[in-house]
Amino acid sequence: MANTTTAVQEALKYTYGTNRVLYLFNQESVMFNILSRVKKPVGGRGQFIMPIMVKNPGGFSGVAEGGTIPTALDADTTEATFSLQEFVATYSVSWKLIQDARTDKFAFQQAIQMLDEGLKRRIMRNLNSDLIDDGRGRLAVLTGADASGVVTSAFLPRVEVGMVVDLNDTDNDTQHAADQTVTAVDPIARTVTLSGGAVSNEAAGDYLVIANTVDVTDVVGLHTNGILGVIDDGDPAATVVGNYGGIDRDTAGNQFWKSVVLSNSGTNRPLTEDLLLQAMDGAREKGSGMLTHWISNLPIVRRYHEMLASERYFSLSQPGAIGGGIGRKKMGEGEDGKTPYEFSGIPWHVDPYFTNNTIVGLDSSHFFLGVGENDVPRPISEIFDGVEFFKRGTTTTFQVEWYYQLELLSDNPAAGVKLEDIAES
Repeated sequence: MANTTTAVQEALKYTYGTNRVLYLFNQESVMFNILSRVKKPVGGRGQFIMPIMVKNPGGFSGVAEGGTIPTALDADTTEATFSLQEFVATYSVSWKLIQDARTDKFAFQQAIQMLDEGLKRRIMRNLNSDLIDDGRGRLAVLTGADASGVVTSAFLPRVEVGMVVDLNDTDNDTQHAADQTVTAVDPIARTVTLSGGAVSNEAAGDYLVIANTVDVTDVVGLHTNGILGVIDDGDPAATVVGNYGGIDRDTAGNQFWKSVVLSNSGTNRPLTEDLLLQAMDGAREKGSGMLTHWISNLPIVRRYHEMLASERYFSLSQPGAIGGGIGRKKMGEGEDGKTPYEFSGIPWHVDPYFTNNTIVGLDSSHFFLGVGENDVPRPISEIFDGVEFFKRGTTTTFQVEWYYQLELLSDNPAAGVKLEDIAES
């Protein structure tokens, strides 16, 4: 299908000197924007090879006068090897739309700009979905069986109407439904309606993912590593994305590659000051990490707001309004989701799509994005010489293609910490 005059006719009814289109869905890409400030270009066959010191050299001990010199100990190093994941985005536009829009300069500019901006939003939302997950690029995780093609997600669904998805089993191999079109999304109820109607044999923990991007049998894993898989004490969905950096965390001696995870065996418990302090201390003890960011979803921030209730007070000296009133200051204006809250001086960031019952703390100096030649997604006409913006097809349409390479890198996963099983109500 191509974008036709009919598809975008509302945007062409008026010509604007300044082009503005209202997008009626959440566009936050918090994790991408937190990490984008320290993106690292990756060279050499699309690989990033990172040497890591795992044992310091030299022997040191006290000696008696004239005693034996301590035995020298050799250093030991290993290396983490990362490959970039390729991503391609595309949209089609009919010849008729271009000709209709070109009757007015501003209308043509608006039509193409609207499609470009919409595509960029789609790209950023999907990339962010990868970065906040565990390597599988999950768009929704089921809380139980569906109801006639309506599935309920444990967190705010990361899908949009029109996306084509698979419903995968937790084994990352079995498909309970394939190539389903999303026909409706209810953010408040956390529901997603699929085009194929009722699904069989699905259960809690199964998940929606972009169609044909995860399959163990066919060795398909077309997503980046995500922060929940990188900051972990086990291998991140290893059958899909493989050992992180090529280092098996289950091998003796590789404990340096594990993060601290504070869980409660699947039973949610209240967020407390002590838990957050344990998380800070754990990252410092295990990976010498000094946390720079807390990241969670909105319900957990509301629980943190409740924790602060004991700090509310007012002066008895002279009657007056309680400063600040009830509620909270305006939050989330920045692209990185920064809120008015902090803990121990560390800013708290909110990603509305973040996984439920989970908080991540990280030292951003040890987590960054590896990219290809272009540090942000761009049309291929801007990347390769001699490539036109509009690509001819076999129909009366043009196709516009964008390209990007990306991977979430870390030289020290232990500089991050994960808190699981945090109650949201």
